[in-house]
Amino acid sequence: MENQSGVGTAAHKLGRFIVRCALDEIPESVAEKATCCMLDSLGLAALAADDGSVRALSALATTVDARPGTARLWTDGRRVPLQEAVAANACAAHAHFHDDSEYSSWTHPGSLVVPAAVCTGEALNASIATVLRALVAGYGAVSWLGANEEVAMALIRRGVRTSPTLGTIAAAASTAVLLGLGEDQAAHAVSIATSITGGLLEPVRAGSDEWRLQNAHAARGGVLAAQMAGQGMSGAPTALEGPKGLLRAYAELNSEPPSWANEPDMAAILGVVAKPFATLGDNMAAAIAARLLFEDGVDVASVERIDITLWRPYAEYPGTGYKGPFEQVGQALASTAFAVSAMLVFGELEYCVNRDRRSDSRLLELVRCMTVHAQDGCGPEESTVTITMRDGSRRARRAKDAAPNLLRHDRGTAMRLLETRLAILGRPLESAGLLEADVFDRKVFSSPVNIAAVLDKLLPT
Repeated sequence: MENQSGVGTAAHKLGRFIVRCALDEIPESVAEKATCCMLDSLGLAALAADDGSVRALSALATTVDARPGTARLWTDGRRVPLQEAVAANACAAHAHFHDDSEYSSWTHPGSLVVPAAVCTGEALNASIATVLRALVAGYGAVSWLGANEEVAMALIRRGVRTSPTLGTIAAAASTAVLLGLGEDQAAHAVSIATSITGGLLEPVRAGSDEWRLQNAHAARGGVLAAQMAGQGMSGAPTALEGPKGLLRAYAELNSEPPSWANEPDMAAILGVVAKPFATLGDNMAAAIAARLLFEDGVDVASVERIDITLWRPYAEYPGTGYKGPFEQVGQALASTAFAVSAMLVFGELEYCVNRDRRSDSRLLELVRCMTVHAQDGCGPEESTVTITMRDGSRRARRAKDAAPNLLRHDRGTAMRLLETRLAILGRPLESAGLLEADVFDRKVFSSPVNIAAVLDKLLPT
């Protein structure tokens, strides 16, 4: 008989988790990590204010007076309706492919969960504590959905992009905390989000622009799903695992992954890594190794050959193997060869390199002499870049040799990066100490400070 109660379904399991995140004690390390993820996304969104896609979506947003149900754009501080703020801020956080990575799900929750939680929190005048709880729920949900990569890899094989597909559900989970939904309503939010989700990998492979819009649409859809559940809409109880549900329809999996037998975990957010450079997460380890070589001092004019070892799933991901011509910014952002060559030439890889240096002759010469070797038995943070010079000598560096806080931000790293990013925009963070105290205080969960007060210190007026 069809399960109409929803009890025992995957959606109901996520509903229970959402309520636990709303009510149970959050470990200090988890709260600090959630704060780091939030600050990372806010800073990245601000940096993307001049991106064409961000400008276009922001221009479509309707400026309104301050009132409940509205939130601000992180790029210019304008107040707009909640749904429009979520979409525009998600697009901005994702625009440079600089947003964080969650390995289990192969997603970028920083441009999905963070906009949903922070914007909804502002619209509801929620406390920082409630927003952090919402972040923990969203990150935990998306990690659980990825099922230790089993669901994620199955989606990718089918040409389905994981971030917008699983991210809609994660955004719904996050919003459900802020709306105070109970288990049943939260489960409906998950099911509704599942039924409206999806996104293709073709834009990433082709190097076009609309991948930015995918995460914007997913974050906005997740907020809407939770709102509708709060208004009494029901969702298919088995939207995730049913005969016509997400697992079978999108991932071509005929049974639930074994890891879904376990409860989602608040601590899943601790495994999230930042992306220190503007390139696909698949390229990050290779770019890190290349930066170490740059710091060692390499004469790029004397390079004969470059060999890169890379985890096979990354080496085979759509777009990473592209070696030019780099006619579109997206082609450069996806390419392993471009990322490594740019790092060897310039020693940094911000978005402006992908945008402005795609025809640099030194960079393109390195791309031509580069070979990527797909490796089994390693992992996502492992890559070695080996350079053979024209005199026959070799130099090699491993990504593993880099400082750990490059990928895993601590409190100090998160604040330094935020200050640096705002300074680039001519917006010095004059009240950095007060902001740090507000968001990292151990007593944050008993603090009356709301998320709007945090944004007041960060956004232009």
